[in-house]
Amino acid sequence: MEKKGERGFELDAHLAFAQPASREDAERFVAAWGLRPTYYAVNADGSGDVRAVRLTGTKDADDVRTLLQMGLEGGTLRSAEVGLRGFLRSPTGSTDYVPWKRNKILRKDAWNEVAFEEGVKYVLE
Repeated sequence: MEKKGERGFELDAHLAFAQPASREDAERFVAAWGLRPTYYAVNADGSGDVRAVRLTGTKDADDVRTLLQMGLEGGTLRSAEVGLRGFLRSPTGSTDYVPWKRNKILRKDAWNEVAFEEGVKYVLE
């Protein structure tokens, strides 16, 4: 019997640090989120401090809003793009993400207005 892939929606967050962070500081910040990270370094070859991180996975919406508030109001984050993004995951584990249906631009301090509608990317800047 052939294994089937999986499809659905999961949290996709792109967080830009206010100032580039050391890899250790970025990892410490990301640990609170408990999601799969992809780090974006300052240098094109992936070396140097971390300027942003992308996080994917599942997490309670209220927890995400709290973490956004702490990062944005605390000055750690310059901006955040977050939402529930559609995905198609093959049986081998590779993942294709579905394009966002629409973007909703919010003020940086409007983290509590992130409603997590499926396919909507909330941009807080």
